[in-house]
Amino acid sequence: MPVRGEGGTREARSPGRAKAHRIMKITASFQRRATLAVLLAAAVVGCGSASNTGAAASATPTATPSTPAATKQPPAAASAGQAFTGTAYPSQGHSHLLPGEPDDFVYNSDPPTSGPHREMFNDAFISSTNLPVYLQVHLLEHGNVLLQYSCVCPDVAAALASIAMRHDQQFLTAGETRPTVAEVQNAEDQGKAVIVAPYPRMKERIALTAWTHLGVLSKVDQPKVDSFITTHLGNPTE
Repeated sequence: MPVRGEGGTREARSPGRAKAHRIMKITASFQRRATLAVLLAAAVVGCGSASNTGAAASATPTATPSTPAATKQPPAAASAGQAFTGTAYPSQGHSHLLPGEPDDFVYNSDPPTSGPHREMFNDAFISSTNLPVYLQVHLLEHGNVLLQYSCVCPDVAAALASIAMRHDQQFLTAGETRPTVAEVQNAEDQGKAVIVAPYPRMKERIALTAWTHLGVLSKVDQPKVDSFITTHLGNPTE
């Protein structure tokens, strides 16, 4: 029998058909929800994969330019104000050679800076001939300083003589231009003389010697020569 309701007349349904209809609607609803859950899960997994991929990418170290290895720099040159003292050599003693005893001792530096010697003094501050090694050592033992050169070079000899005479002129009598032998040897005995002489046998161009110290130069460097003299002059070892 027809039943009237909203939207017009529709036919009445039996209880069995109504129940079946409700079950179909519920089933369809569950299917839609299941499908939506699957889609959401897939989206979450996709996002997670993308996130993990990004994390992995960010965790992968990128190539960076390698830092060049530090190169060893040559040591800095000594400043102009630093003392020039030369190289120190072990003392070879103060023994005096007896008359007639041979001069064949092997010194540990050339020119020598210590060791056996003869008790003699030189007769000039500026010598035109080379000094025997046994004489050099005796002068150094008293505290004198020697400036020697190996070249035939008047300019070097004159420059060294000019430096030496600034120290030696205190022993000259007023008005003198050349010291007497007595004045020279008085200065040497006190260990206050700066002596210049050629020394052809050495390898270096210029050698500065004091007791147990040797400084070498390739050219006249006045600040270094003055520094060496100031450091060592008047330091006797007797």
